[in-house]
Amino acid sequence: MKVASCPIPDGTALARFRDSGAYTHAEAAESPLPERGKVGARELARLTMDRPSLTPERAFRLVDLWIRVQGLLLRPFGVKPNTMRSGQEQPLPEAGGRLGPYEVFEADDREVLLGDTDKFLEHRMAFVVADGKAYIGVVLRTLNEQGEAYWNQFRHNQTQILHESLRRGLTRAAESADGAVGRGTTADR
Repeated sequence: MKVASCPIPDGTALARFRDSGAYTHAEAAESPLPERGKVGARELARLTMDRPSLTPERAFRLVDLWIRVQGLLLRPFGVKPNTMRSGQEQPLPEAGGRLGPYEVFEADDREVLLGDTDKFLEHRMAFVVADGKAYIGVVLRTLNEQGEAYWNQFRHNQTQILHESLRRGLTRAAESADGAVGRGTTADR
């Protein structure tokens, strides 16, 4: 499945967020929709953000424990809880709800905009399905030195993360069309 870097699609909520102020980082990736497994943005977001992502199954319990500990440790800093759990699928995103670690700001079959704002960062990520293509994009604003330090931990892998995430979501959509999606599919290994 071919995934390539591209500009953030014009006319999207993510583009409006990008254009509303200075930002630290903005990028997107695109891929043609597969012939089988065509999906809307809400289902693409759910399939991409659902566990297991790149986490090996044998590590689920440790990751679940880490998510709980992280929630306790970071809550005083304004970081909201992560809804991902290895034993449950993520729901279809709805505006005002949460998908994994992120708040859902907008959700329809064309675009899902999610992200968070805390004391360190303003982060938005979007899944867009339009004109026979699927897109994933991200815009990040660091708010202080701690936000810059956090961003420096991930900046070198951001393009790879976007590409792999989009590839995983579209692969899972195709497998779902074939009746094969679920724990232990090839997209999850």
